[in-house]
Amino acid sequence: MKQNLILGAVALVSLLAGFLLFQVGFQEEQATTPAVEQTIQLNSVPLTSLNEEESIFSDWQGDILIVNFWAPWCAPCRREIPALIELQKNYANRGVKILGIALDGKEPVVKFADEYQINYPLFLAGNRISMYNAAFDNPSGALPYTVILDRDLEVRFQHNGEVTQDQLLAQLQQIW
Repeated sequence: MKQNLILGAVALVSLLAGFLLFQVGFQEEQATTPAVEQTIQLNSVPLTSLNEEESIFSDWQGDILIVNFWAPWCAPCRREIPALIELQKNYANRGVKILGIALDGKEPVVKFADEYQINYPLFLAGNRISMYNAAFDNPSGALPYTVILDRDLEVRFQHNGEVTQDQLLAQLQQIW
């Protein structure tokens, strides 16, 4: 009986020690996570155009940016592209720029862009997908994913899944 009490006490102390160690480690992880996230500044996130020209988001500062992550094989992406084309056509003169970041190879993206007559800049995600997902807070990596950045490159809207022209216009009204 005494032996069972000692074993029970040891088990309880071990459990408590494990819990405390977990909490300390978890708090340290939480304390370091924001610093890691802050290292991905939107203004310095690189972009590679279909012509393999490099730029960064700060090159677009001063415009309202609708950043759309998509792929030619993504059905909801294909459905929302005409609305983005229309927005670019109608609101470019008001400082709205749409940037499409494709998660596919150059050939299918160029073919799709020609077929749909996309009128806004397209970029290839390449091996930067994880960086984009972290910078734009899309941990699932789901497509399509749309973000609106104000003229100072501050995130004002995020949408996972197909987005409509009405949803985007409602958000733009809040920024203008």
